[in-house]
Amino acid sequence: MAFGEKLKQLRLERKLGLNQFAMLSGVSASQISRIENGKMATPKVNTIKKLAKGLKFNELELMKMAGYVTDTELPTNALPVDVNNLIDIPVIGTIKAGPNGLAMQDHLGMEFVNKDDIDMSYDYFWLVVSGDSMTGDGIYDKDYAMIKRTTEFNNGDICAVIVDGEEGTLKHVTKSKDSIVLTASNPSYPPRIFAGNDMNEILIAGRLVQTKRKY
Repeated sequence: MAFGEKLKQLRLERKLGLNQFAMLSGVSASQISRIENGKMATPKVNTIKKLAKGLKFNELELMKMAGYVTDTELPTNALPVDVNNLIDIPVIGTIKAGPNGLAMQDHLGMEFVNKDDIDMSYDYFWLVVSGDSMTGDGIYDKDYAMIKRTTEFNNGDICAVIVDGEEGTLKHVTKSKDSIVLTASNPSYPPRIFAGNDMNEILIAGRLVQTKRKY
């Protein structure tokens, strides 16, 4: 059963009309209707919280129904999740250089993270990994890589890098006065060395914070 159908079922079980549910949750009746009818993408975490409040339903359970959390992600001895401490991070399929620096393409939805795990003074995005060049670091095709939007890094850090208009990729980055070296962790891929004016072809989109795998 789709999330919208489950949401409608919960609402009807509580004998709530759309307008009444809207008043209790703070989510507009039109938005609730679109969610219930499958005409809207999975709501953001903050909206899930509001809907749970309006239903007087457990927030974590509603987030499970929406696909944000699965039982397999929660070990039997897991501590309760504080849903008020979660934040949405966009999932991006492709990054390229744009007229204003970074162009994000193929928006694939949202994934949440705990606010305590990130520096809230920075922006973040999840990049869907493409290819096998970083398998030596345990990073595989289709993995999700959370990127911190910054141009600052230490030599050897894994960064999301865009080279002269190519699609963004993850590589170890080493920078000196005279060159920038992009190194894969899969030995099948030789290092790429950029020296002199070619260094200007490199755009550091951000630094890798964490990865996760979707099953």
